[in-house]
Amino acid sequence: MTKFRAGTLISGGKPNMSKARYFAAAFLIIAGLLPGSAAAHPSGVSRVDMIVRQDTLEGRVDVNRDDLFYALEFKSLRETPKSEYGSMADRIAYYYQTRLDVKFDGRAADTKVLQYKKHDGNLAAKMDSTDLGDTTIALRLAWAIPKGAKRLEMGSKLFAELEVQPLCHLRIEYKGVEIKRKFLGLDDRVSLPMEPDSLEALRAAAEKPAVAAGSATPSEPEEESVVGRFLWLGFTHILPEGTDHILFVLGLFFFSVMLRPLLIQVTAFTVAHSITLGLSLLGVFSLSSRIVEPLIALSIVVVAVENIFFRKLRPSRFLIVFGFGLVHGLGFAGVLKSLGLPEGQFFKVLVSFNVGVELGQLTVIAAASALTMWMWKKPWYHRRVVIPVSALIAGVGLFWFIQRLSMVSG
Repeated sequence: MTKFRAGTLISGGKPNMSKARYFAAAFLIIAGLLPGSAAAHPSGVSRVDMIVRQDTLEGRVDVNRDDLFYALEFKSLRETPKSEYGSMADRIAYYYQTRLDVKFDGRAADTKVLQYKKHDGNLAAKMDSTDLGDTTIALRLAWAIPKGAKRLEMGSKLFAELEVQPLCHLRIEYKGVEIKRKFLGLDDRVSLPMEPDSLEALRAAAEKPAVAAGSATPSEPEEESVVGRFLWLGFTHILPEGTDHILFVLGLFFFSVMLRPLLIQVTAFTVAHSITLGLSLLGVFSLSSRIVEPLIALSIVVVAVENIFFRKLRPSRFLIVFGFGLVHGLGFAGVLKSLGLPEGQFFKVLVSFNVGVELGQLTVIAAASALTMWMWKKPWYHRRVVIPVSALIAGVGLFWFIQRLSMVSG
C-alpha cells in the first residue's frame, strides 16, 4: 500500500523521493537529453525595403541573426572558427538571393549583391551592412529593371524551413515616397506596375492625405492583412514555437486546480506583458534580448519551484507573475519591432498581436485541463502529478537559463 505524507512519497514505509530530489532528477534528465543550444525560439520575421530607381530595383533585407543561423544550420558566431567566415558570407548572400523571388513581366530577374567585399578577416568586413554586435543581419541587393518592363512581381521564401509561419514586411519606395506596403506569407505575392506614369500616379496618391475616414492610400497595408497577420503571428508565437512561453503558462496552470488562483495569475501576466509590449513598441522602454531571454528562462524556474513548495496563493506569487509578465512582454516586443510597424496602425497591431497571444495561452490551458481534469480530485494529484511535472518544467527552465546566460557572457 502507498501512503502519503507532507512533502514525501512513501512506498511500503520507505521514503522514495523528496520534492528537492524531484527537482534534481528532472534537471539531470533534461541536461542529458536536451540539445546543446538554447537560443531564443525563431521568429521567422524578415523586413525588405525596396527602392525603385530608373533602371534598377534596390533592396535592403533585414533578418534576425539567430533565425538566419538556425535556417543555415550555422553554430553561433562565437563557436565558428574564423576559417569558416568566408563560406558563411557566401552562403548568407546566396540564401538571400534565392529566397527573394523577383520577376519582371513574369521573368525571373538576376540578383546582384551590393556592399559585398572579398577580404580576409571577419564576416563584418565582408558584408558592410552587417552589424554582428546587434541581433540583425542585413544585406543590400539589386535587380536590373529590363527596358520596357510593365510589371514587378515579388514573393518571399525567407525562413520557409523554420517551424514557424514566416512573415516578411515589404516596403516599396519611389522617389523618396513609400508607394506600397504589404505583409507577405509564403504563399503571398505583391504586384506593382512599372511604367513611369503608373509609378508617378502611385507616388502622387501616396503623398495625398486620406480624404475620409476609412479611405486607404497605397502606403497603407491592407486592413485584413494587418489584423489577420498580427493575430496569427501572436498565436504562433505561443503555439508552436514559443516553448518557453508555453512552459511558463503551464507553470501557472499547475499551481492550483482552483479557478480563482489561475485567473488571478493569468490576469496579472496578461496585464504585465501588455504594458511592456506597448511601451517597448512606442520606444519608451526596451531591453536587449540577451538579457530578456535568460530572464524568461528564469521565470519558468521560479513559478515551477513555487508549485512544488507552496499550495496557497500568496501576494508574492502575484508580484512574481506580474514581474515576469513584464519581462515576457519585452520578448514579445522584440518580434514586432523587427517587423517595422505600419504607420498609423499601432493600436490595431498591439491589440491583434495581444489577442493572438492570449488565444495561444488559452489553448495551452485548455489542452492541459483536458488531459488532467479527471485527476484533479484525486488525493495523489499534487504529489504524483504537480510535483514531478513542475520539477520537470523547472529543470528545463534552469537548463535554458544556464545556456542562455553562458551565451551572453561567452
